[in-house]
Amino acid sequence: MPVKSDQYEQICVVTITGDFVGESTEAARKIIEENIDQRQLVDFVLDFEKTEFIDSDGLETLLWIKRRCEDLFGQLRLANVAENCRKILEITRLDARFQCLADLPAALKTMR
Repeated sequence: MPVKSDQYEQICVVTITGDFVGESTEAARKIIEENIDQRQLVDFVLDFEKTEFIDSDGLETLLWIKRRCEDLFGQLRLANVAENCRKILEITRLDARFQCLADLPAALKTMR
């Protein structure tokens, strides 16, 4: 499966495997909604350790997740963002909208 989630205390970590496009963006949205509705989680870390590319659907999904978190007074962090993905965020000027951390432990530490 291209997207899976784990819970660390009150934080949901969503791991993306492969490119963040099409099917994986839909799966990420579904996982986010399930964790909000069923577990009442509002803080998320997206782990991109195994992701090399984000397309426009992926960028739109990132913005949607960020809005959902902010609407619920939650937080979103991105972890392990590869250089290619970082460049995409920079080119689209979305890098300023997301806090990108070097690895999962660093991202989890920044959460309340």
